Amino acid sequence: MRRQDIQLLALARQGDAAARSEAGRRYLVGGDGFPRHVATGMEYLAHPSVRDLPETARIVAESLPLQDLLQLQQEDALRRAAAAGSLLAQFKLGVWLCLQQARADAGAAWLERAAAGGHVEARQAVAALQQARAAEALPALLQAVGTSAALDLPQVAVMAARRAREGGSLPVFADCLRTALALAPRLTHALSDLVVAALRQAEASGEELRGLPPEQVEASLEMATARGDRDAACLLGRALCGIDSGALAPARLAAGSNMRKGVALLLRAADAGRDDAWMDLYATHADHRHSVANPQLARFFLEKAATLGRAPAQRKLGALVLRAATSLAETEQAIGWLHAAAVQGDAHAQRLLQSLVLPVAGDEEAARAGIEQVRQKDPWLALRLTLARDFGLTKLEALSVDPVEGRRPWGLVVGRNPFITQARLSAPRAVPALQAAALQNLARAAAFFEPSRGEGDAFEGDLRRRSLRQRRAFERLGLSDALFFAEASSTQLETLRAGPKWAFRARRPLELALQA
Repeated sequence: MRRQDIQLLALARQGDAAARSEAGRRYLVGGDGFPRHVATGMEYLAHPSVRDLPETARIVAESLPLQDLLQLQQEDALRRAAAAGSLLAQFKLGVWLCLQQARADAGAAWLERAAAGGHVEARQAVAALQQARAAEALPALLQAVGTSAALDLPQVAVMAARRAREGGSLPVFADCLRTALALAPRLTHALSDLVVAALRQAEASGEELRGLPPEQVEASLEMATARGDRDAACLLGRALCGIDSGALAPARLAAGSNMRKGVALLLRAADAGRDDAWMDLYATHADHRHSVANPQLARFFLEKAATLGRAPAQRKLGALVLRAATSLAETEQAIGWLHAAAVQGDAHAQRLLQSLVLPVAGDEEAARAGIEQVRQKDPWLALRLTLARDFGLTKLEALSVDPVEGRRPWGLVVGRNPFITQARLSAPRAVPALQAAALQNLARAAAFFEPSRGEGDAFEGDLRRRSLRQRRAFERLGLSDALFFAEASSTQLETLRAGPKWAFRARRPLELALQA
């Protein structure tokens, strides 16, 4: 280093503002006996004695290429230098605003100011804008400034796409990303990550993503999948299998279809934690038209999705099991899945559960008032009446059900009636709870009957004695059976117990539940 350079550094360290600014400039540009070292130059120019000077902003804005300014978060210095009249800063700022908003008019004013001041590259940019049609203005501008030493256009375009992603507007993000892809000499990991991020945002928001070439989108997804990105694997797998991802049509994500490759990618995504991919695998293997159709494997995928809490899977699995149920155990399993889906707000599952509950006529308030009157003399009967209304039980079922033994997380099982010899009348029946209050009332009934089961049985007696007490209580209080008990023939009850018969009776809601 020359003697005068050493003297300049000494003056800078002693607090000379002019020397500090000059030393910072030389480190930034790497000239006049100074090596280029941006970090050291910025350290000199960040000193409180020179940090807020207009000259400092001009030095920073003019000495560094646009991509370095953005990387060092010096956009404010760029704006201050442009406002102070620096032609180079105005040119850089104009190009940056155009890229950041993916619109040629966004930075045209700054480019025109720089051109009016005599900046050569700004004049070329303005001339290109004036000659191009509105739809081609941005590509014409970028072509005009592409060789400028003041910026690395592909790198700046990627930075603009990142900034647009942070802004949250998907259309702007997509426009910036399309520009970055067009300017890049090859697909990079950074661009691939941005493409996948845009697809994630589109999938989550339900918005369409237009303007990105499917070949580049597919290549980006392939690159991200190779690095273990489960979302990319899921998106690409769906596209290759012809499955939409929200508002993203398969044709926008891949140039063609490949069912076997798509299934492999979906399986990879599902295994990595994309629980929704299990349902996609079920859909591909359950459709007999597909080359990968496999009913047994489809059932396995559906069970995986249901176990992981996916409401559509729980609803479909419950409907399929219930449709074929020939035993009480199978019916209970099916209702358990349907209840799990209904709790999550699945309307189809709720309708299927409603089809398993017999209606009870009468006003709710009048029934509750009657139950309170009965409770004063006979709490056992009052609880049975509550369960009868909540679960749509017949009179025979209400008077014989064991709340303790029949309680389930999803509802109530009316066990085999030991007092009835006819099989069709005494067979057990599973009844789901349609409201959370029904489960709460069942829990209270079980808690009441549990500690006093022996004493309660002694008090309630057999079915005949229970029926007699119920009839006398109703006569005394002026209550009607229709207010508490459901009416159903043995044929109707048999339909609710046998899956295939129920499926015929509820074929329309069942069909909708399986198709949705």
